[in-house]
Amino acid sequence: MSTYREIHGKAVKSLDTDLSATTDAGQIWYNTTSNTFKSIVNLEAWISGASLTTARQALGGIGTQTANLAVGGYVSAESTLVEEYNGSGWATGGALPAAKNSGGGFGTQTAGVYAGGGLSPNSTATNTSQEYNGTSWTASPGNLNTTRDQTAGAGTETAGLCCGGTPNGSAQENTSEEYDGSTWTAGNNLSTAVRSVNNNSLGIQTAALLVGGNSGSATTTVQSYDGTNWTATTVLPEARINLATSGTQTAGLAFGGNDGSNIENTNLQFDGSSWTAGPTMGTARDGLGGSPSGTSSAAVASGGRQPGPANSSLTEEFTSSANVITAAAWASGGNLNTARYSLGGFGTATAAVAMCGRDTPIYQATEEYDGSSWTTVNNYPQTVNDLGSTGVLTAGLGLGGLDPPSIPSWPTTGVLTGEYDGTNWTTGGSYPYTAWGTECAGTQTATVAGGGHNYPMPPGNKNNSSEYDGSSWTAGNTMSQARAIFASSGSQTAALFTGGRSSPGVEDPTNKTEEYDGTNFSSGGNYITAIKENTQGGGPQTSAYMAGGTIPPATTNTAHYDGTAWATAPSLPTAKNLGNAASNTADNTTGSCFGGLGPSTTNATFDFTAETTAINVKTLTQS
Repeated sequence: MSTYREIHGKAVKSLDTDLSATTDAGQIWYNTTSNTFKSIVNLEAWISGASLTTARQALGGIGTQTANLAVGGYVSAESTLVEEYNGSGWATGGALPAAKNSGGGFGTQTAGVYAGGGLSPNSTATNTSQEYNGTSWTASPGNLNTTRDQTAGAGTETAGLCCGGTPNGSAQENTSEEYDGSTWTAGNNLSTAVRSVNNNSLGIQTAALLVGGNSGSATTTVQSYDGTNWTATTVLPEARINLATSGTQTAGLAFGGNDGSNIENTNLQFDGSSWTAGPTMGTARDGLGGSPSGTSSAAVASGGRQPGPANSSLTEEFTSSANVITAAAWASGGNLNTARYSLGGFGTATAAVAMCGRDTPIYQATEEYDGSSWTTVNNYPQTVNDLGSTGVLTAGLGLGGLDPPSIPSWPTTGVLTGEYDGTNWTTGGSYPYTAWGTECAGTQTATVAGGGHNYPMPPGNKNNSSEYDGSSWTAGNTMSQARAIFASSGSQTAALFTGGRSSPGVEDPTNKTEEYDGTNFSSGGNYITAIKENTQGGGPQTSAYMAGGTIPPATTNTAHYDGTAWATAPSLPTAKNLGNAASNTADNTTGSCFGGLGPSTTNATFDFTAETTAINVKTLTQS
């Protein structure tokens, strides 16, 4: 009789604890503490990822799960929008030279090609192709020989393939072409003419698959290419068009799409000879982007059209590994005792402070959060809303604010600095400017503050800044952008200001970010959308987060900043604006935002937890 070692090439280990690091699936050991046999089991699942910045369908998917492009697509018309995915979130990439949808994409995030597709207006089929270098698009040296929309692509930038499609929106195309990085050359014809296949292909130029499509109706046909000829191969279990793919000719995935009438969430897995059903996506979608240069164990599905039909911004990731992956997410925490918006806040996700704000009436109440519940503590020195704030639970700072009943006495009520020691509030040095909606970054003894509104308005927003040393404020250099009620984070020598109400209009939203180095303000990467009345954020300048705000309307959007660019992060459970958040000085892997309008005044708290992985250990039993 063969032994376990002979069959699997490994011995059964004897340990007094479980394995804690990833190793080969199937490894068995005996746990001497629990007196049980255990094993590592491979797990397959789709998990939620950060959403696209813009919901759209008929987009092109290029690259892998951790380096992906979402190209063009259809919003309310064809789009030039390109987004880049790093495995965590989407950031804005270089725009297409012309608005397109339903083109054939292939290659990588830094060496991609987008060929054919429907050109604005009205999805007019085109023969143009473009190359992407990770920053911008340029016209390919040569055009396709055949004008085609709803077409498929596979391969690399210097050894690519474009096949199928339609020249007029209804007829099916059977031609294919090969690309060598400069010239398109006609290849042999498909075995079956198909369209509606812009993300239906995978593999390389000499070993590709074209999966499903419309051949007059949705088809189960799968066509294999060997670099010379197309051959019909093992058919799909069910007809499918407008699906997406990942992997190779011998180990691939096909997911989403529709069967000619119903939008699907199914996932089909190919082992080189047969198709089997795998774990389904969380949301049914067709016209979605995939990861054709990815693998059968690591895929991404982006955007598309949900039942309704409605454009989708959803992202899901497929993983097959010995690890259990829990996606990063916001979850409901303990509610504030007093629902309010335009409040101040600071601290960490497990030691936060919320103060002041308004509903009816305006408040001066202060509450402390321990990560699960809020406790009402001593009042702030003043009844105000739209105040600046920063610091930690035992050394916090509040600044200025607006008390509408006291407007005639302005600026007396709007320049107060409040200092918190974890128990009591005391009054610090007066702020030098007459503004409200001013925001702060730093600590109680080293703060930078800037912006805000004048009152009465106009003249509107301010670009003044000032620094606080724990006792007095000193005027600093002007900000590059006049703004009020925006998001701020970081330290006095490395601060970040984003979004807000901006000039020239008093309440116009902006996507501008600026960074402060302790002396000067300079432009940072633009936020994912123009936004105002931010629900705030936290973290240092190189690892920050921002949540919510008004585009308008109020949004669930959140994003992370890496010191250069913003990328989407998991969305809030519900839209909110004019809330506040834990300033969270360490990084953006945790967070907490509370209060605000969502759309009515809310006391809700949302807590953020980063993605986690854990080895998938199973206890073996005999049955």
